[in-house]
Amino acid sequence: MKNSLQKLAAATALGLGCVVCLPESASAGGGVDISGWCQTYYGSPYFHGVVVSNNVYGWRCQYGTDAAARFNVDMNAACARQYGNPGTARFTDYNNPYSWYCV
Repeated sequence: MKNSLQKLAAATALGLGCVVCLPESASAGGGVDISGWCQTYYGSPYFHGVVVSNNVYGWRCQYGTDAAARFNVDMNAACARQYGNPGTARFTDYNNPYSWYCV
């Protein structure tokens, strides 16, 4: 399973696309820990990052498996949480949700 997810994430990063993109750690390509931010911000270990549309603004925090419980992700805040203030998020390819990185 782990290798399949890694291959899927790699294919997506290369622009090969996928039907359902589920990154192993729910992080954008440059190491933005989206699931960690979701858990901290929304106050529950049951939150994780999911991609709901195939572009950089397609990330959401989802509670468990409840697709109705999806909330916005603040990429700048995710960068600040992970790397310290000020956190600034950038992306390299609008059509690739995994192209986020922190500067």
